[in-house]
Amino acid sequence: MTILVKCKICGNKVERTEAYKVVVNGKNHYYCNESEYKDWASKKEIKDNTYNLIYDIFERKVTNTILFKEVGELSDVYTYEKIFAYLKENETYLCGVMRKGFSSEYAQIRYFTVILKNSLADFQYEKETQTKKIVVDIPECKFSRKGKRKPLTEYEEEVGDLN
Repeated sequence: MTILVKCKICGNKVERTEAYKVVVNGKNHYYCNESEYKDWASKKEIKDNTYNLIYDIFERKVTNTILFKEVGELSDVYTYEKIFAYLKENETYLCGVMRKGFSSEYAQIRYFTVILKNSLADFQYEKETQTKKIVVDIPECKFSRKGKRKPLTEYEEEVGDLN
């Protein structure tokens, strides 16, 4: 009897014996495969790091949902990785700007997201690339020529003698 489980990411039904299982707080979470889970986990980590950096810039945890809506819309155009890189590079500038007197938290968030919208289009960053060391196993060639080279005329004479 096969037992099917639902993937937490894509919702596909996967046979339990073939699914990738992760235990979180004593509960089993199933995924289609390990690579899908790792890809999702790395994207989630970048997203969490982005929001934590935003909280550091605001010097508090922002609970107004407009922040998540605005940054979410930006992430549709730009990646969270690019947003995080911009925030990290311009953190001191943004911290200074966010200390201005705003009439409301909503106004502060809108001002912040407008800065992001205007700046991200022109922002260039280098993605962190993982260098891979490739080991090439080439056998050592110990070729040596045997005998002396013959000129073409010697071959012609040999062929001519056969007639």
